[in-house]
Amino acid sequence: MATELNISGVSPILLQHIKKWRLYRETDRDANYTIELAAVYHFRSIIFTFKDVSAVTIRDLETLKDMSDVFLRIKPQPQGIYLVEEWEEETFRFYCRRYEVTEGSGPHV
Repeated sequence: MATELNISGVSPILLQHIKKWRLYRETDRDANYTIELAAVYHFRSIIFTFKDVSAVTIRDLETLKDMSDVFLRIKPQPQGIYLVEEWEEETFRFYCRRYEVTEGSGPHV
């Protein structure tokens, strides 16, 4: 069972390793997209779930499979949304309306 974590106020967030990246459509009826990002943060497995995702830019999809030492920035925007980006290498960037961070289960790296 996942436990919700609060890491707000930390920017950028240094992730030791991205284990999984998944973009999917919530329902067949509307264009409501979600991104799940499983990563290692302070030697704990965590999962970011970004909801109502838009304007996704991915520079290199292959790079997302095994990224280490990732600086993730989640920056509030005036429109009530968040800009989420890999800050240092600019590998990915997107906007979302809300997000949550939970501690994942499974092996810790």
